[in-house]
Amino acid sequence: MKKIFGIILMVVMLLSVSIAFGAEEIVTGEITEVVMAVDKNGNDYTRLIVKFDRTLEGTDYSVDLPVMAFGTMAGPAAQKSAGDTLKAICQKRIFNERESYTIVSLLE
Repeated sequence: MKKIFGIILMVVMLLSVSIAFGAEEIVTGEITEVVMAVDKNGNDYTRLIVKFDRTLEGTDYSVDLPVMAFGTMAGPAAQKSAGDTLKAICQKRIFNERESYTIVSLLE
């Protein structure tokens, strides 16, 4: 009985983690920098630095966050330039308490 409960608990924990990292949202912000590069496997990718406007306890501020484009999204994202407005469906990720986004689909 304890083994079955332990296995069920592990499955629930693994499913909850995978669901938490699968969140997608529409991202809109001003592009401040565009960097095209090649990863260690020889695949192209594009890193956009995007300015996001935020409000915390009534105080408005902006923060620059990376928005990454891999695979088929790398080419269209590379055509953007600083000063353009990015509107895309992205997956949000948090690593070491820092946000980043991966482009799933460009809108516009």
